[in-house]
Amino acid sequence: MPNYIFWPYEPFFEKSDTQGCQVALAISFQETHFVVLGVCSSKSLEEIHIRPPYSIIAIRSFGNDWDYKVSEPCNVHFKVPKLKFMQFYSSDPISLIIPEKEVSVHGSVGETLNFNKLEEHSRYKNDTKELRETLNIINLFLTYSKALNDLYPFIQTLQEKPRDNTFTRITAWYSSTYIHKVVASVGLYMTLVTCSITSFVSSLLNYPHFQLVNYSAFVQQIDLRCQQICHFPVQYERIHKKDTIRIVGPMEKQENTDSRSSRSSMPCKYYPDYILFYNTVWLIINDISFGLILGAVLTENREFLVSTSHRILKFFLYDLLKTITVLLANNPLGIKLNEELANFLSELFLWVIEFSYATFIKFLIDPETLSNFLSMTIYMMFLVGCSFGVSLAIDFFAVLSFPIYVFYRISSKLYNCQLNIMGSLFNLFCGKKRNVLRNRVDHNYFQLDQLLLGTLFFIILMFLTPTVMAFYMSYTVLRMLTITIEISLEAVIALINHFPLFALLLRLKDPKRLPGGISIELKPSASNKHTTLELKNNPIKFKSMFKPYSLMLAQMRANYFSFATVRQIIRGESIMVNRYKLYHVLYSALPSKPLGARDLYKMLTTQA
Repeated sequence: MPNYIFWPYEPFFEKSDTQGCQVALAISFQETHFVVLGVCSSKSLEEIHIRPPYSIIAIRSFGNDWDYKVSEPCNVHFKVPKLKFMQFYSSDPISLIIPEKEVSVHGSVGETLNFNKLEEHSRYKNDTKELRETLNIINLFLTYSKALNDLYPFIQTLQEKPRDNTFTRITAWYSSTYIHKVVASVGLYMTLVTCSITSFVSSLLNYPHFQLVNYSAFVQQIDLRCQQICHFPVQYERIHKKDTIRIVGPMEKQENTDSRSSRSSMPCKYYPDYILFYNTVWLIINDISFGLILGAVLTENREFLVSTSHRILKFFLYDLLKTITVLLANNPLGIKLNEELANFLSELFLWVIEFSYATFIKFLIDPETLSNFLSMTIYMMFLVGCSFGVSLAIDFFAVLSFPIYVFYRISSKLYNCQLNIMGSLFNLFCGKKRNVLRNRVDHNYFQLDQLLLGTLFFIILMFLTPTVMAFYMSYTVLRMLTITIEISLEAVIALINHFPLFALLLRLKDPKRLPGGISIELKPSASNKHTTLELKNNPIKFKSMFKPYSLMLAQMRANYFSFATVRQIIRGESIMVNRYKLYHVLYSALPSKPLGARDLYKMLTTQA
């Protein structure tokens, strides 16, 4: 089995020392490969004994090739990642979903646990643990190099450029002043008060016995903002934690040679919080910017929008409904319907239309009311963003389309009950009946009078089916039209709130900051003595960035635009808009419950 030796692309590793011998020092732990950290002359090591985890991996004398101290060496060259610019290597594509929500997005808890147990089994265990641990060392290469240089100053290592001393001194001076302590205390308590208020509002909106977030898009938008504000301090604290490592010094005991801090994998562990935090901040700023732009456009075209909206809403919610209802009572398209039932249903629906129009629709679509609502929407966009204005429009449209929902529910209930009764009567003809307790169809003997009565009812329902179906299909089309409008506006809100803007900019600017895995390619070399490979960072795919949207679109297609939907319509089952089920996938950047004020205080004070 070859021994992999990871070499960084740095000039002093390639230079030849014609005056003497060069020695390459590498670091390796129990479950890692060798990573070369620095070089020095052999004379500097004559009086010093190198202790683990450091070791001499290769020696080069007078410009010759490296002479390795291990059998079957295999060189792997890599570029040192710059943690200051959030560059790092990752064997797996990084996830833009917090770990708490990975289960809800990808599957159930039981499925995830079973998969983890199967993955950890010795028979199926992945053999890449050494590579993962080695990548952690490479990600913190500058930190390990600095630790090596502190122990052995004569070793030439790659060092990070020092920052501006003036700015560092000013920052250190400000941190030691009383003003900084006062500002930090005021900021801490303001953060706690704000998070406590938003957490209480979110808990109130998600009250178990009456969850308002399931009925109102505007309330759902408020809940989303509250949860984002509550999660901001947690994300900020995570991304500003300092990574520390501890490496054994030359005078320490041998049994502590593998002592490393658990924070050594910090770049991969908390990087999604960094992306999600700044992505949320950018989206909120863009939301307010879009609100200012759209609000200005709506203000300039207020009169035209009010008059046009009044005509469209009056035609769609009153004139069109009356026309369709009257047409259904007069044998539409030459279809012979039951006149008595058609007149009864038509008069019932016409009475509901007139009642709802006179009660609230006429007032809501009045030009003055529309003008006031548009002004309120514009002010809302100016203050808190475009998404709140769109959510208000969704709720307003849902209230106006309530009569269509009532017609759809009535007709669907009649149609569904009629189908169920006809199915039971058909079983009666076959000498069967449904066993409700065992949920099956059993054989049964019926009397002659029962068969005759069942036959009579079946014939009556059969002749009434075209009439009920005509009303049901007409209002189903209207209901699906309103659902399409609502979920389209919901998709716009989801795009405003959860578009991966920051991740997309990072992907375009510096793909190394969004690793989507690694690739190791064979590198051509002048010397065929040893195999030379090259470690490369593969950027994350664009499809992975929009994974929550693909899941949401898949749910929309499965719930409203699929063969299952057609089957529900044929059976007369109700089609509802479940906002929580449709939208909860996009909450993957937020925890299930906001952090409490007491826990938040402990976390912030401990970090401080």
